[in-house]
Amino acid sequence: MQEDIKGMVLNGFQLKVIAAALMVLDHIGQFMWVAPLWFRYVGRVVAPIFFFLLVEGFTHTRSKGRYMARLLGAGYIMSIGSGILTELLPGGNLMYNNIFFSLGLGVALMWALEWSKRPKRRLLGWALAVLAAAGSLYTEAHLYGVMMVLVFYYCREKPKSLAVFYILGAIFPVFSSGTVTIHSLFFYNYQWLMVFALPFLLSYNGEAGPRNPFTKWFFYVFYPLHLWVIYILSIRMF
Repeated sequence: MQEDIKGMVLNGFQLKVIAAALMVLDHIGQFMWVAPLWFRYVGRVVAPIFFFLLVEGFTHTRSKGRYMARLLGAGYIMSIGSGILTELLPGGNLMYNNIFFSLGLGVALMWALEWSKRPKRRLLGWALAVLAAAGSLYTEAHLYGVMMVLVFYYCREKPKSLAVFYILGAIFPVFSSGTVTIHSLFFYNYQWLMVFALPFLLSYNGEAGPRNPFTKWFFYVFYPLHLWVIYILSIRMF
């Protein structure tokens, strides 16, 4: 990074492992009513980590189109699997969970912004960026996903700017939504807790970590699999 931040000690794969562990707690909290609410609290830092690493991956990948297609393809496969599972075991809202579409459209948004930097493709780039952002509003990450892509994309290698705009983007929707109370902040509208992902983001050392088939496909397999297992357990146990 261009601006020095002390304590940068985690590579990309290590951040993914941390996010995956917290994601399990988050989804246990979502599907199992006996789980403590703090499981959902810690889960607020998961999506920011994955969106942050999405921007890093976009910056370094040689094939942005293949990167986008892989994520969107995983999203469609997961939708089919989740649809079959909810037909066999109805009783839960599993179809809402599919971050692959949010991430895939995030790549599309950044790709369009890259196009907009070229004079001959400027209008087309901006038009595609608007379409990608609009489509993202219908995915799991919703407006927060668009915000994170834009902040992490434009503030890449500028950690101080990233911190300021990320915090503003995390808390503005909550505090502009109407009456804010302590009860609403911690029992209803607690998405603002995503600000606590910032220390993890600033700990990134700029390295992807080990490169092998396991690290490449780990999230693609783990994400839907752990959700399906938790969903099945929640239906069978409760």
